[in-house]
Amino acid sequence: MIELTTIEKCPFQPSDGVVCALGFFDGVHRAHSRIIETCCEQANQRGGASVVFTFQNHPSEVLRPEAPAPLLMPYSLKKQWIETLKPDYLVAVPFTRELSQTSAETFIQQSLIHCFHAREIVVGFNFAFGRNREGKPEMLQQKSPAEFDRVTIVEPMSHNGETISSSRIRQSVQTGDLDHAADLLGHPVQIAGGVIKGDQRGRSIGFPTANIDYSNQLLPPNGVYGVRARKNSLNADPYWGVMNIGVVPTFKDQPKRTVEVHLLDFNEDLYGSGLIVDVLANIRVEQKFDGPQPLIDQIHRDITAFRQWIKEYIQS
Repeated sequence: MIELTTIEKCPFQPSDGVVCALGFFDGVHRAHSRIIETCCEQANQRGGASVVFTFQNHPSEVLRPEAPAPLLMPYSLKKQWIETLKPDYLVAVPFTRELSQTSAETFIQQSLIHCFHAREIVVGFNFAFGRNREGKPEMLQQKSPAEFDRVTIVEPMSHNGETISSSRIRQSVQTGDLDHAADLLGHPVQIAGGVIKGDQRGRSIGFPTANIDYSNQLLPPNGVYGVRARKNSLNADPYWGVMNIGVVPTFKDQPKRTVEVHLLDFNEDLYGSGLIVDVLANIRVEQKFDGPQPLIDQIHRDITAFRQWIKEYIQS
């Protein structure tokens, strides 16, 4: 997969037979995968290039920076998940104030037709684009066959009788229903980010932790979770661990939530690396203890409980 970060410098020619999938694809859930897979299948059928177009940042970061929408995953992880679906190109551009003022018609003419030379378009049923989200899938269909050979609108997708949507997944993450969210996603709930310096309090009590810069990602409720973590890549070797999300009430209540992961049987330096964390199991809610020793005792119990969960998980 070739990644491009500007529309203007796209190398496509009319003869490339470009089939383009459009969407923000936050979480790259099952329905998003179907859109991208449909794009790739149709490109293969015509011997053309499959192109996924998306934004690196959520439009709300520009339109309402005081309260941007929390993401199911950052762009760095979204890119990796899209790559697993094997499109030829990923065109991922920053969403800007100027772009927010671009009309739907201008986007079609300047980007899809002039820059991409797209012959086919694939979108989800609820896709919207252009200034004030004025562009809808039906607007694209009206351009066929004059401008596009085909416009495919992928209908709502269900899993176990429930319609898949990013909003449903976000609700499940927020309430801590990890299994339900993972069912709709088609993969575990994940948190990804660089490892940054923390208070190193975990190290002082015998449980060194990696403090993750989770930025504007949606987090499950405060608590302790069993996790599987990889360094930088979905393809890297996995490590089991326990993760705390919260405000560290035993030592100090702090306004900003932290995400700290203690990896089991692991002693490498993680500073400067990125971690991709699969959030697999709820262990307990965050608690305030009377001091370090009761907390240490509880962490030992947490690890024991998760090791037992791992045995059952592997056997199943």
